[in-house]
Amino acid sequence: MNRIVTFSTLLTLLFCTIGQHVFANYMRIQNVSQNQTNGTVTFDIAWNNSWRIDGIGAPNHWDAAWVFVKWRECDAMLTTGWTHGLISTTLTDHTFGTLQPTLSDGSAIGIDPGPNNTGVMLRQNTPGIYPNRGVTSVTLALTNFPTTGDYDVRVFGIEMVYVPTGPYVLGGYTENDRLNRGNAPFVVMSDTSLALNYHNTTSMTLPDSFPKGYDAFYCMKYEITQGQYAAFLNTLNVTEQSQNYINAYNSSRNRLNNGGTAPNIYFSDRPDRAQNYIAWTDLLAYMDWAALRPMTELEYEKACRGNGPYVGGYAWGSTSITEVINIGTPEDGTELVLTANANAHFINNNVNGGDGGSGPIRVGMMATSSTDSRVQTGASYYGIMELSGNVWEQCVRAYPDPIDENFDGQWGDGYLDANGFANVPNWPRQNIAIGTNAYIRMGRGGAFTSAAGSLRVGERPYYQGSYGNDRSYDFGGRGVR
Repeated sequence: MNRIVTFSTLLTLLFCTIGQHVFANYMRIQNVSQNQTNGTVTFDIAWNNSWRIDGIGAPNHWDAAWVFVKWRECDAMLTTGWTHGLISTTLTDHTFGTLQPTLSDGSAIGIDPGPNNTGVMLRQNTPGIYPNRGVTSVTLALTNFPTTGDYDVRVFGIEMVYVPTGPYVLGGYTENDRLNRGNAPFVVMSDTSLALNYHNTTSMTLPDSFPKGYDAFYCMKYEITQGQYAAFLNTLNVTEQSQNYINAYNSSRNRLNNGGTAPNIYFSDRPDRAQNYIAWTDLLAYMDWAALRPMTELEYEKACRGNGPYVGGYAWGSTSITEVINIGTPEDGTELVLTANANAHFINNNVNGGDGGSGPIRVGMMATSSTDSRVQTGASYYGIMELSGNVWEQCVRAYPDPIDENFDGQWGDGYLDANGFANVPNWPRQNIAIGTNAYIRMGRGGAFTSAAGSLRVGERPYYQGSYGNDRSYDFGGRGVR
């Protein structure tokens, strides 16, 4: 198991303001410049504890940075939308330094063809483990970048992990409402139509187009952080911001505030803490804006278990679990878990140290220079963090409802609709009002409020799905591509 980075970040660099505002410390996007004549944006990028494993005693897998660009005229009003950059698909138009672009299925070097050339997935260009590779310069050629004018340009990077194509075990023996076949876990052998049972006994068939986890995908290494969500809000117009601002400052350790100064109205003084209070429509809006998509609950199980044998229990492949009780002070992005052997945040006790209180903690906190096993770090088979605990993972349901079954895994395009909702064909329930009472989403992996059993990989404690599109204090999420 590779040692993994202690926390993720989404960074913003501004051309039109004095200085550079960086939202965290470990993924670094710096020294941004633009050449509008050539239609290019250049920046330095680095992130710590990266890896690339090419089939040496393990399936091919690696981490990567999903990088995308947005801009707006410098003198634009807050009612004006942002343009999402389209990346040239001709590799010789770019320079990547010590990084290498891959297609979103990881099958080849390249940039996803249009209209999905909405960003670039950058991994290390040679196999190895890189505790601190150092910065490298990247130049991206954009096909829709204006040749004249003054623009506020923002470059974003989200840490991702590649989950390769292959079979995996779905379900469990003792988990509540597990997906199963014959009341037992079974191996998913393809991404074609899949017959299974839900709610223990009722059968259903998922169509070919529904993402089942067999085919490769990239998954966010961490849950959406408060810094990431603030950066999202800061590139929306006022209508979109109003729709997606969660408005629960200083409750359950949520520190997302709207008291900043334009263009950075939204901010959190705990940017690396997992964002809670995310409604289903908020999650989908974030995914559409970032040109990602929500994951299905089958992909959730694949991301946890990989292609190893069935092991009941938690995302780290064990039934051993130890609660986070004590954390370091201050909570400035370097704080660590002080509880011996702790690998999950659950059971709704107040944390001791730091800011105290009941709520999510910094993402990736269990991964340190001295924790290098899955059980110690709470990492999944592929090195994805907090798939058990911290905040609930919101997933597309495997459920016999056409709204769910029609989900086909299409990616977002970087834009929201006029009301601030996601607007991607076949994304389920993407424009419903907050407070709507209906089965909306499937919560997986438990949260800081949950008993240990709810953190098990096969557990589906919401049965048919989460009831209501509410901004619950223990719901967060992450996306895939």
